[in-house]
Amino acid sequence: MHPTLFVVGPWGPAHLPLVFAFFLAVVTVWTWIERREHERSMRLTVGLAAELLIQAAIPTAITWLLVNRLGPLAVRSYGVMMLLSFVAALTWMYVDRDRYGFTGAQALQTGLLGFAGGILGGRIGFVLLEWSQYSGRLETALDLWQGGMSWHGGLAGGLLVLLLAARVMKVSFARIFDLAAPGIALGYAIARVGCFLNGCCYGHDCDLPWAVTFPQLSGAAAPPVPVHPTQLYAVAGTLLFTLPVLLWTTRWLRRPFSRFLGFLVLSSIVRFVVEYFRRGATAEIFQPIPAFTVAQAASLAIIVVCATVVIAREWRGRTGGNAEAATD
Repeated sequence: MHPTLFVVGPWGPAHLPLVFAFFLAVVTVWTWIERREHERSMRLTVGLAAELLIQAAIPTAITWLLVNRLGPLAVRSYGVMMLLSFVAALTWMYVDRDRYGFTGAQALQTGLLGFAGGILGGRIGFVLLEWSQYSGRLETALDLWQGGMSWHGGLAGGLLVLLLAARVMKVSFARIFDLAAPGIALGYAIARVGCFLNGCCYGHDCDLPWAVTFPQLSGAAAPPVPVHPTQLYAVAGTLLFTLPVLLWTTRWLRRPFSRFLGFLVLSSIVRFVVEYFRRGATAEIFQPIPAFTVAQAASLAIIVVCATVVIAREWRGRTGGNAEAATD
């Protein structure tokens, strides 16, 4: 368990060119990706050079001020893994964009919006589930670096934001999520590694050979006893079950939104199973049916509803001849 990877700052004048060079490289690559679909090469003009320099200067100045005014800043493993999960999901969307008729710019823009909505929804969902912990100190509700995200809240947040964005961008809401489904699965697995490094979302007591005892560092949430590494169970379930089965079934899921619904079914199966090992530790009991946790009840509902919809739509599509698939 390594909640803090390293500490950044304070920075001296010698660091400024390095920070600027980093952001300049990022905005240059971003601009090249956006323009290469319309131009075979990106010609460097005076106007473009000025645009790139300004775009790099703004985040450089903000980062510089934050690090030196608020720093030193601790770079936490949870935040780093969340960032890596986003990059992985966005990369998958960009590479696979032709399958669903998106341009590179559309894939990047929808990915960014979905990530923002997912982060906001996930945090709101977690705070609501742990309201007793945050009701007296709401100022800590946005401390994302401390960990604490609700998968189902993040899902709702991403869906809502992209539902609105799809209308504005005039793209298919259903196709956005069909494109994003495998990337979301990969990103989820990476994010769970962040949970493991952070020491949250652990399981109940365990005496198996692979049980993990998390270091009792300052602010540690896990108990000083061996527990199930449920974070890694989720990683294994996603990479060995959810993602492969989703990719295998994609060829048969012809209706818009079916691939994403299939992903929800598969990921909910993994979550349902993993919750058995979190029960009594980091999983809330579902009071109407105490045999289930809250996440299990939600997962079961998702499995039943989404599987029913997928089967009904795909079956109707095959028995209805060559009827065109809906676009939303």
